[in-house]
Amino acid sequence: MWRNKNKPDFGTLSDLKVVSASSSLAGPFIATIMAEYGADVVWVENADAPDFTRGTPNWQCEGERRNCRDVALKLRHPMGREALLRLIEDADIFIESSKGGQFDRLGLSDEVLWERNPRLVIGHVSGFGQTGDPDYVKRPSFDAIGQAFSGYLHENENPYSPPYAVGQFASDYTTSLYTGMALLAAWHKARVTGVGDSIDATQYEYMLRTSIYSIDWFTNKKTFPTAGEQNINAGWGAYKCQDGYLFCCFNGAAVMKRGNELLGLPYGDETFPAGSSTWSIKTEAGRIFLEALEKWLSERTVADAEKEMLAHNIPVSRINTFADVEKDPHVQARGDIIEWESVKGTKIRAVAPLPKFTNHPAQVWGPCPAFGQHNEEVLGELGFTDAEIEQMYAEGALNNDPELKYSR
Repeated sequence: MWRNKNKPDFGTLSDLKVVSASSSLAGPFIATIMAEYGADVVWVENADAPDFTRGTPNWQCEGERRNCRDVALKLRHPMGREALLRLIEDADIFIESSKGGQFDRLGLSDEVLWERNPRLVIGHVSGFGQTGDPDYVKRPSFDAIGQAFSGYLHENENPYSPPYAVGQFASDYTTSLYTGMALLAAWHKARVTGVGDSIDATQYEYMLRTSIYSIDWFTNKKTFPTAGEQNINAGWGAYKCQDGYLFCCFNGAAVMKRGNELLGLPYGDETFPAGSSTWSIKTEAGRIFLEALEKWLSERTVADAEKEMLAHNIPVSRINTFADVEKDPHVQARGDIIEWESVKGTKIRAVAPLPKFTNHPAQVWGPCPAFGQHNEEVLGELGFTDAEIEQMYAEGALNNDPELKYSR
């Protein structure tokens, strides 16, 4: 039975064991969230090639692999495959992220995994799924592909500039959060029934689901303005002030009433009927409101406009940079930015685990592990002898970075 003896006992998932044989972001981030909630997580890397995020120019690997142990196995080698199966025997959840059918081709199908552990919950994270049109199932995918294929990217088109700006890793993070919820739901059921489940998670389907307007198209072929156009509701969007832009969200009857009062417009008459939740830009009310709002903002700085609107309880915000966020007193008061040391001793500063639990808080207790850092430790827990571990190194079934250094 494997167990990380160095992991502190904390969090809501302290009794959960997770094995993650996934790369990039969508798959690994699921395991990292669970690790921040107290789960015991083993990250399985490919012995032939460290996760490519170790070589990227940013610090993604440090932020999205914290609290995990690392073994570097070659799953095509019989001993590497056996090591994974032994990990699975004592795991609650297994996560992999590759093109559809990859683990079947490795001889590690769901049925093979369930032979070792019938209660195992399996998460397959891919661009296009495990089933469907075979030509699509085998397609490669990254975050932006999920956004483009799903319609999400078009929904965020800006017709006034280079038209398609990808939301930074929106598909990966959305996929992680949806799939994490599904995996925990399946784990809950497996604890009752003793029967595991397999979850087929795709990037494009989650992005398709993450749209309040897709239902209108599929129901009656109705479209709405894209995020880069003027929203159909007057007063919803980024509007220019003297020194920059302020994002405004005029929506709801009470907010519209206060907005009219602030802008010196009538309320409760034929043009602006009481109780209306929005002023559509297709109506006279919307056109009058939008013209008044734009004029009012053009006469003020972002800071002054934000202060005055917030005083009227209108939802607005300046558009912050990360530098603005870091020095904001509310962000500081909530402790949203924390720091720890990497395995090389570098000080890392990043967003704290979220959300904030009252009784069983999440935490970061360990840095992103080095490539193969815990090979001997984990394999020893699985019952491999020193001689077998040496054989695995010699035959390429196991690998590591002897100096515990990244390629960065």
